[in-house]
Amino acid sequence: MKHSPIEADGGARILTQSLRAIRKKRGMTASDIATALGMPLRTYQEFESGRGPLTHQRLFAFAEATDADPFALLLGAIFGQPDLAMDCADTKFCMIIMMYFEQFADERRGDIAYLDPPNLAGGFDRLFKEFGAKLDDRERFLQNWLAGRTGSIGLSALRQRMVNRSDRKADGSRKEDS
Repeated sequence: MKHSPIEADGGARILTQSLRAIRKKRGMTASDIATALGMPLRTYQEFESGRGPLTHQRLFAFAEATDADPFALLLGAIFGQPDLAMDCADTKFCMIIMMYFEQFADERRGDIAYLDPPNLAGGFDRLFKEFGAKLDDRERFLQNWLAGRTGSIGLSALRQRMVNRSDRKADGSRKEDS
C-alpha cells in the first residue's frame, strides 16, 4: 500500500529539524536509523532532509526506532514549534493523550458527537492547568530529580501499560457480568 506524503507546507522544515535533533539526542547515526527502518542509507537521508516522502508510516517507524513521540513530531510541524518533538521525546506526552483519546473514541463511538464544546474546553483547560501546577511545584520537581526519576517512558512500556489497563478493565467488566 502506497502512503501519500504528509502535506506540511512550511512545517516540513520544522519536521526535518525535529527528526535530526531526535536522532542526535538518541546518539544514533543516519545509518543506525536506516537499518532500523529497513531502508537504504540514501533513502533515509532523503527522508530526514525532507526530499523523500514524509509519510505517516515513515514517521511512526522513525518514532519507534528512536523511541520518540510520533504525534509530537507531527504537531510540532503543525503548531510551528520545532522544540515540541524534543520536549515530548521522553515523556510521550502527545502519544499518551492520543492513546487515551483512541480508547475513549473506541468505547463511545458516535456518542462523541453529543459532547458539548464548552464542556470539552473547560475540561481540557482544568487538565492543562493541573499539569502546569505540577510543573510549577519546584519542591516536588527537585525531590523527584534528586530521587533519580527521569520522567521518560519507552514506547513499548507505554503500550504494555495500556494493554494491561485494558485487560484489567475487561476482567472487571466480566466479573460484573457474572
